[in-house]
Amino acid sequence: MREKRLKGLFKTTAGEIAAITGGKIVSGNSDVIIETISTDSRELDVNTLFIPIIGETFDGHNFIDELSVNGKIACSLTMKEGYEKSAADSGTVLIMCDDTLSALGKIGRFHRDKFRPVTFGVTGTNGKTTTKELIYAVLSSVYKTHKNVKNYNNEIGVPFTLLQLDESHEAAVIEMGMNHTGEIERLSLMVQPEIGVITNIGAGHLEFLGSMENVAFAKCEIMKGMKKGSTLIANRDTECFHIIKKLADEKGIKLFTFGLDAGSDLRPDSYKLTAEKTVVVYKKETVTVPLYGKHNVYNILAALAAAEILNIKISRAAEALSSFVNVGGRSEIIDRKYTVINDTYNSNPLSSLFALESVCDVFQGRRKIAVLADMKELGESSCVYHVKVGEFAGARKFDLLLLYGEMAEYYEKGALSAGMNSSSVKIFDSKEEIVLFLKDFLLEDDVVLVKGSRSMKMEDVVNRLIA
Repeated sequence: MREKRLKGLFKTTAGEIAAITGGKIVSGNSDVIIETISTDSRELDVNTLFIPIIGETFDGHNFIDELSVNGKIACSLTMKEGYEKSAADSGTVLIMCDDTLSALGKIGRFHRDKFRPVTFGVTGTNGKTTTKELIYAVLSSVYKTHKNVKNYNNEIGVPFTLLQLDESHEAAVIEMGMNHTGEIERLSLMVQPEIGVITNIGAGHLEFLGSMENVAFAKCEIMKGMKKGSTLIANRDTECFHIIKKLADEKGIKLFTFGLDAGSDLRPDSYKLTAEKTVVVYKKETVTVPLYGKHNVYNILAALAAAEILNIKISRAAEALSSFVNVGGRSEIIDRKYTVINDTYNSNPLSSLFALESVCDVFQGRRKIAVLADMKELGESSCVYHVKVGEFAGARKFDLLLLYGEMAEYYEKGALSAGMNSSSVKIFDSKEEIVLFLKDFLLEDDVVLVKGSRSMKMEDVVNRLIA
């Protein structure tokens, strides 16, 4: 499968591209017109600049010769030698640069500098996309607002998101994802948010980052592109909040906190969870959002914090959020004779605890089954965190725990240590076996939570259960 690649409009010349990226034209004319930028050899248009990205499975450089000779591109960047002949023979422009991914980021930053929308940058371990969408809904009630489409939140997606900005945009909400140290810093320097948002700090990407503290420092890189005096909206209840506060103070960034903690700047008067909606009462205004789960209380509070920072009336924000539609696979409730909770988009310890807790709080008195698969990228701590989640499921008295993946035995270990009966914990070798078991086991009114990391593709179980 190819790496995710994108296309965007950007009218300029080859000479200006060389200047923006710090590159050097090694073949062709600097006056050649560029109208489209693409990193995908299949997504080309008029006068395309092709930017070859080196991914995990594909190297875009392998397509340069073919695209040049067939006249499909006007210009190409390269960080490797050997493409000069095909460029010269075809009359296309070839620009040598140090790093094609960095060059794409510089182009995105250059375009962003042309416009001055009020810009939010959103990061965190969990809830980034939902929070981005909620803030977008609130801002769109007042301003012409831009956002990332889907989850284009990385060093390829964010530059293309910035390239779609134009003079009509008054606000922008840009989600920033990461796996490694330095990624959020590079994205923040591109986006230059006036207002940053950290949804939470949790055990994610520990395989690459090593510790929860390192996760906090990595998320706090969002402040690298923020100016002194700008505002950071942060979850007061999160792990490692002290790190967020310390770094914000050092950089002279104003901290505006949300949460259930009494010390939060924005705290709800009350909240209520049901299967159909989350209701938050704040400043005597009732904010009803068609979202499920306790984690969404925090996501909604972050959106209300955005409203407060921009002086948008809470009543207006509430109206904007009343018809909110979330991205699929995130705590999606599907009712058949039984209820399936599709939480298969991704998984880590914090999101798993929220998911399990929400099932218990919302569906009291009903038989509850958790279908859990591996949580990835936890490194050396993986076993410990799977045991902790298993303990939580056991302590909250789930009726049945169905497990799949290499870490299943650790979920089981935790559940049994919390007092769960061994007959209520089952490990399966395949997703197909889980579905066949559930078809015989499920009764009307049962609740089934299905959760696992993206690579586990647990939506396969959901799709079979609801078919």
